[in-house]
Amino acid sequence: MSINIGLLIWKEMKAKSMSRNQLAEKISVSKHRVDTLLKSASVDTNLLTKISIALGINFFEYYRKDEDLAQFEIDILAQSDEELNELKNLIKEKNKLLELYEETIKSQKKIIGTLENLRKH
Repeated sequence: MSINIGLLIWKEMKAKSMSRNQLAEKISVSKHRVDTLLKSASVDTNLLTKISIALGINFFEYYRKDEDLAQFEIDILAQSDEELNELKNLIKEKNKLLELYEETIKSQKKIIGTLENLRKH
């Protein structure tokens, strides 16, 4: 899915009855820059932030819905889940090792106690 951000901005301007001059004034650019912007398929993120604020709509949400970005988010989530599971498994292994270590210490304390008792007798 390809996003024509200029067209989306133009539609939102029309819905809010905002002229090109009004938008230009709100985002501190020339009317000519707004004209160029409305014909553009892409926009600088800083400018898009200003436009989003001026029109009261988060245009970045359109990019979140883009199929490629959606797949990217899914891939990142899957990777994060995989890494989280690996970390959980490592913690389980470490906990088992700690339990074995504690059991070893208890056993050695018993042996030491037994040896000390034998030595006293």
